[in-house]
Amino acid sequence: MKNIIKKALLAASASLLLMAAGGTAHAVITAGGASIHNAATLTFAGGTVTASVDVSVKTIAAAPTIAVNSVAQSVNGGQTATYVYTITNNANGSDVFNLSGASTDVNVAGAPTLTVPATVTLGGSITSQTNTVANTIVIPAGSELNLVAGDKINVGGTIFTIAPGGIVPGTVASTTGAVTTPEVPTVITVVEPLAIGAAPAGTHVGELQTVTVTVAASTPNTPGINGTHTVNLTAITTATTQGVAPAVVTYLTSAGAGNETITTVLSANVTLVKSVRNVTQGVATFATTGVTAKSGDVLEYRLVATEATGASNATGSVLVDEVPAFTTYVSNSTQLNGAAVVDGALSTLKLTAANGGLTINSPGAAAGTINAGTAATVLFQVTVD
Repeated sequence: MKNIIKKALLAASASLLLMAAGGTAHAVITAGGASIHNAATLTFAGGTVTASVDVSVKTIAAAPTIAVNSVAQSVNGGQTATYVYTITNNANGSDVFNLSGASTDVNVAGAPTLTVPATVTLGGSITSQTNTVANTIVIPAGSELNLVAGDKINVGGTIFTIAPGGIVPGTVASTTGAVTTPEVPTVITVVEPLAIGAAPAGTHVGELQTVTVTVAASTPNTPGINGTHTVNLTAITTATTQGVAPAVVTYLTSAGAGNETITTVLSANVTLVKSVRNVTQGVATFATTGVTAKSGDVLEYRLVATEATGASNATGSVLVDEVPAFTTYVSNSTQLNGAAVVDGALSTLKLTAANGGLTINSPGAAAGTINAGTAATVLFQVTVD
């Protein structure tokens, strides 16, 4: 009796593909999620017997590509900067990336409050056949995990959108009795034009998603000197590397990679100028020196609080001034930005410390706020005793 043993390895794209590039052969990695089906048939006098085994191909960890929409923003202390990151999967299959953020801080009271999504799940695969139909890609059955209609995918360096109803799942190879059914691959249809043959076997397919990170700024330590929060993200794979000691892959954004962000925290930089004019003498110009007066003359004081252009908006601004010696306050003479200010108790100057000072603002700003590049102007009059 003669025994004849036949072995059939049915893996379609699940097996390693041997491709030629520039005349040099090289192995193309298999898609994670694919299934390698191996069936052996023993034929002998009086019958046959078949045995099969399946191997699931796992994702091999790869550092993602991370880009950010803006690497620098400026905010006032206590305000929030928002950054949008695009994360692209470079692995051969689906992976879950664990995200975190850290900040290096200069001239601020403390670290910012960072809001970073904990994880992002990205699909991925490797094409198993050259596409023979326009606007489609062909991948191993089972490797479409975590890919859905509407997803953005990078196919060989070009971004495509999976069409509505655009994923037709395939079926893995299987053996029943002596009959082996080959794999039917998964076919994905994309919205954008993709020519026939433009996605040859071995082309990487990686999903990309955007995540939003917010940086709630602290406050500067030194008035007039801006602070900074320099933020970098860490992405750690769930999948592991090849070899006998597999490990996760950690990717850290950096200035060199162009995906480090710097949030400048603007510091308030307010100047205060006080001047006076003699109303009784008909002097129209305010001066800081050289003003004279006689008993009975009315003097008008002007205080101008200016926030520098490009600085933070000054908030919580309260101005305190006292009635000068040898003078008497003129009731109801106080103005803020040209509008009358109600006097303090017993018709006293509202600016005095006893009255709690005057909350000031630049024109159109909220109470207590002097916007950058603007000024708050206060006038009041006294009579020389």
